[in-house]
Amino acid sequence: MRSQMAKTKDANSKILNGPRDTKRFGRALIIDLASPQLGLTIERGSSLPRASVVVTTCAREIIALSKEGIKVETIVVVGSEADPAEHPDLREITENLRALRDKWFSRSRLLVMTKTRDMSSYELRATLAMYTAVHLQFDWGTAKTWTAATGEKGPAFAKLVHDCHHFDHLVLETALYKAPIDNTTPAELKALGEKLMEIKPQEVVILGGGGSAAGTKGVKYATKPTRDKIVESLAEETGVSVHPDEYEELLPA
Repeated sequence: MRSQMAKTKDANSKILNGPRDTKRFGRALIIDLASPQLGLTIERGSSLPRASVVVTTCAREIIALSKEGIKVETIVVVGSEADPAEHPDLREITENLRALRDKWFSRSRLLVMTKTRDMSSYELRATLAMYTAVHLQFDWGTAKTWTAATGEKGPAFAKLVHDCHHFDHLVLETALYKAPIDNTTPAELKALGEKLMEIKPQEVVILGGGGSAAGTKGVKYATKPTRDKIVESLAEETGVSVHPDEYEELLPA
């Protein structure tokens, strides 16, 4: 049974969360590729779990859930202490997760949530292409705002925009905030619209929290009426599917 299985998990492992009901992804099983580990890590000095630990843990749970008839609508890959894109064994993990999904939950979506600002690696892009959708944080319209938010120079922003062209299943996750940086100014939104038309994502989700300003002292997010107006304007101007959604923390605090 589920309760018995939970007791057999490594007490130091928080790789798996759920399945639980989420507003955005339905009944979801959340896999944290950067949950702190006390043992069986990728290398000395690292807390990232080895691919073998991730795959074995997920396989046991996914098979058990399927055999018990428990529904999973979405399998979501995230990273708490580091971005999933930074895990050196992401390809091996992804290939195994997709095989497990195909065999045991063939109707489930396999998603990855990433904040990576560098998709120049062909290996990474090929791995991300295995997912049903890639949810990428994208809060910037101009290089000025990008640099203020990330500390990185403008050319890196141009490169990220260019590399987004490689995907036809990209979902951009955009948080709108007024402080400490304001990415809701007319100039910023105009530039964001231009980037959306250039990237042509599958969809854009406008969030009321999270994003590149998350955790920043004094962060002030745009109000719902403001977000709704921006959603309508961006959708009309770009022809891209843009819709609002409330920010939802997938991992327990």
